[in-house]
Amino acid sequence: MKTLFSILYVPINATLDEKVSIGLIMFNGEQHFFKYSVSKLLAIKGLLDSESNTILKTYLRALEKEINKDAGSVEELFILDNTLKANWVNSSYISYLSKYSNNLIQFSEAKPIDISLNSNNYKKIFEKYIFPYDEAVTIDNSINVYEKIKTILYPNIKGKVNVDRTITPNDFKNLIAPVEVNFIGVNGVPVAGQAIDFEKQHYNLENDVTRFVALTKALELDGQKDGKYFVLGREPKANQNNKNHLMWEQIRDSDFLDFVDIEEIGIVEEYINNKGVTPFFK
Repeated sequence: MKTLFSILYVPINATLDEKVSIGLIMFNGEQHFFKYSVSKLLAIKGLLDSESNTILKTYLRALEKEINKDAGSVEELFILDNTLKANWVNSSYISYLSKYSNNLIQFSEAKPIDISLNSNNYKKIFEKYIFPYDEAVTIDNSINVYEKIKTILYPNIKGKVNVDRTITPNDFKNLIAPVEVNFIGVNGVPVAGQAIDFEKQHYNLENDVTRFVALTKALELDGQKDGKYFVLGREPKANQNNKNHLMWEQIRDSDFLDFVDIEEIGIVEEYINNKGVTPFFK
């Protein structure tokens, strides 16, 4: 089978045709490989507005999930029973995507390469065009998530939301136990956010998440539907606590919770400022 590859780019300056390579798809009709560089994504976030950063990150994660779903690893997808799971990964559709570029992501034309498709060769091509394969993302852990919320986010949202509010069953009859939230407001629908430390003991992490989810359900039962609920935190180290990492993944991929990395809390500030959010409790 012929091996082909397509590079994913993020346009930086359309006028000057400046772009940054961010990911790589390689395929041969029997196998697929896909990976994008988290380090590069972090490096270019200052060149894009918060909304574009969020859309781009969501798109790349969704693409990774779609291509790699049901695979033995997150980087490799094999054919089973002669049926491609991600059957859109072929030269004709990649060619279509390369012509249908948008302002956030571009695919190059699928090009043939005279090598067999395996994990070692994929890594070599990834490192040639994208970034070191086993990249290490450096994160400053000197300030914990709660301190960052209070020192950076609070000064910019106070007066527009209630901060450090303890919500009790007296506020919502369907709430079983008190819940502490970092902020809560309203703009036609509830807007609430909670910082969560995904590195803490799993039992305590589970308790924090359960309480916040219980609040969203109590609001829904009270007629406050379609709320905007932010979970702010950092991705935990998978090799230290796989249960915590799995919970982080579930929240990241949730349909009713919006995970925001603590390094990108400007997304929350922008939402509150631009969407006319006011304090929930007057």
